[in-house]
Amino acid sequence: MGSEVQTRVVESVPSPREIWPEALELPCRLYVALEVPHFTIRDLLSLSVNSLVDTQRREGAHVPVLVNGVMVGWAEFDVIDGRLAVRLTEMV
Repeated sequence: MGSEVQTRVVESVPSPREIWPEALELPCRLYVALEVPHFTIRDLLSLSVNSLVDTQRREGAHVPVLVNGVMVGWAEFDVIDGRLAVRLTEMV
């Protein structure tokens, strides 16, 4: 018995972009969940234009990110050019 070296050909797996490029244009919904603890019906009924709701979250606190109802990661709010933005901090 000689020492034989076996080689195995590994085919490259095509990326999803190559398999189904049309799927890249399908719409999906991205949600950022900002839960407000201890919010009551009384609080809801007292809301009016220009009301501020204290989220009790610190600046830079992570919030869950969902796509079509499935959690895909965590993010934090940021401001870019005067607009509210979401910075992804972790993908799950």
